[in-house]
Amino acid sequence: MVMVQSTPRVWLITGSSTGFGRAMVEEVLLNGEIAVATLRKPSVLDDLVARYPRTQLLVLPLDVTNEVQVKSAFVQAKDTFGRVDVVYNNAGQLLIQELEGVPMDRARALMDVNFWGAVTVSFEAVRFFREVNPKGAGGMLVQVSSMAATTAHPMVGFYNCT
Repeated sequence: MVMVQSTPRVWLITGSSTGFGRAMVEEVLLNGEIAVATLRKPSVLDDLVARYPRTQLLVLPLDVTNEVQVKSAFVQAKDTFGRVDVVYNNAGQLLIQELEGVPMDRARALMDVNFWGAVTVSFEAVRFFREVNPKGAGGMLVQVSSMAATTAHPMVGFYNCT
């Protein structure tokens, strides 16, 4: 027996352009729920925008390394749908290169997205669930990670750290 939500949940999904993020947006929409899809280049989701009404899909620009943009995405989700029920914290980058050959600025950029970006979104999600969502609504934070965090792989040294 499949349980159906009586009210569609509002999902805020980071890293929606490809991979798990894109797949989650599509799954949420197919299940009749509401997606706030965030990504650096919103035009990547033009095909979904053409298929789904604004009452089910909101696409927002978001660089998770920018705290102002993170807060703004939550505000826009609330202004549009009244709440956020689930945050699917997925934005990330992969850099394939020998560790000693990675320029420090590139390593820092990867850590800013994969670690500090995840922290920034997580902190705002918890704050939002406690202080902004309707009283008692709470929320669910799903943090996407990688097996590389527990099992090191060659050529992705900085990714292994996140």
